[in-house]
Amino acid sequence: MRKLFNFQNIIFIALAVYLTVLLFNQQGTLSAKMEQNQELKQQIASAEAQLEALQEEEKLLDTDAYIEQKAREILGYVKSNEIVYIKH
Repeated sequence: MRKLFNFQNIIFIALAVYLTVLLFNQQGTLSAKMEQNQELKQQIASAEAQLEALQEEEKLLDTDAYIEQKAREILGYVKSNEIVYIKH
């Protein structure tokens, strides 16, 4: 009858425990990285949407309608035949 705790069995058990701990540790790291990946994908989507909006605005920058709109909004300009109403 062989001994239950001979040198080979101890090495095998130690190796199995080490690999099990390593597996669980790697699983935790993988989960964290996958979550980080999802967050980064959301940031990329947000940045792409912002870029698209800025590109659309850039197309309008040199048009007379855009310049007129901004002059009205920011500077309060009005045309000579318009009536201005002021709220109190």
